[in-house]
Amino acid sequence: MEDGDLQQDAGASATATTPPPPPEPRAAEKPSVQAVEADYASRSDEPLDLNGEEWDIESISALAALRMLIIALQQLANVMGDVPSTPPVSRPPTPSKKESRPRRTSSPSLGDHSNIGSPEAQPDEPTYVEHGADAEDTTLQRVAIARRFFSKTAPPFSIREYLMRMHQFCPHSPGVYLTAALYCHRLCVADLLVPATNRTVHRLSLAAIRVAAKALEDNKWPQERMAGVGGVTKRQLMNLEVSLCFLLDFDLGVNGKALAKRMFLLQQAARHGLGARSKLGGDFRLRLPLRRRTRIV
Repeated sequence: MEDGDLQQDAGASATATTPPPPPEPRAAEKPSVQAVEADYASRSDEPLDLNGEEWDIESISALAALRMLIIALQQLANVMGDVPSTPPVSRPPTPSKKESRPRRTSSPSLGDHSNIGSPEAQPDEPTYVEHGADAEDTTLQRVAIARRFFSKTAPPFSIREYLMRMHQFCPHSPGVYLTAALYCHRLCVADLLVPATNRTVHRLSLAAIRVAAKALEDNKWPQERMAGVGGVTKRQLMNLEVSLCFLLDFDLGVNGKALAKRMFLLQQAARHGLGARSKLGGDFRLRLPLRRRTRIV
């Protein structure tokens, strides 16, 4: 090997061991708070009536996204009608007064109109899907879990009043409301697991917004506050969240293209009843799986 080659290799080795220059944070400086606030202030509060899957989700404000969710859920509930109540297979023991009464909190609520009514499902009914050789059919388990989203009777206020008041006390970003719309479309239209009726949309939208906030945002409203504003107990809210996650198979990830597409499809279903009335009256059956009895030897 020539001397020149040795000198070249030595220089390359010295260069490789030289530490990199110090970072320059200002070179990739994040937008200021004022810039972010200006961006949100420029967005429209008017809900969009979509005519295609491709639209700019960054053009609407949180209020506009919420209004789009409200309109779609109310129209979908009007199309689907209602589902008769389905009693559990066996009646569980009556809960104590301590368990049946909502806890008093200092969180804001809707006053006398905050409570969205008693859930149709009893406390001992399932909130998750079991797997294994002795487990019931997965489809039947999901139908049983869907009972968590039913109120015994429809609340005395509309879904619009309910969610607008929730936005007043616990506002969220546009992405959270669009993600909640995606979850609702999957459960109510695509998979037909939870029919959108006046007895389900309140609990369903509450759970969808809560899970979407936990999936997308670092800063979330406390559980006690969300439960108080939503008119449920902390335990009921937790059960709704767990039930929704299991019905979605914990597939909670989203992207901008999926959000735009699902909001459009939800509006389409609300307008035309796609996959709603015909299937709800025929294929959909809210039946609970029979509980296996174990023999004691």
